Amino acid sequence: MSGGDLIDLKFRLFDGTDIGPNKYNPTTTVGALKESILTRWPVGESLTLLFL
Repeated sequence: MSGGDLIDLKFRLFDGTDIGPNKYNPTTTVGALKESILTRWPVGESLTLLFL
């Protein structure tokens, strides 16, 4: 898969800060995205995920 086949995703936290953008393979599962987000989540922040 070439680099052009990756997608950029950015997640905005409720306080306006962002996680990302990060590049992901289009076949990445929601579970894998969740794990990726959790590893970058700020310590001490509450966790509410909303996928639109």
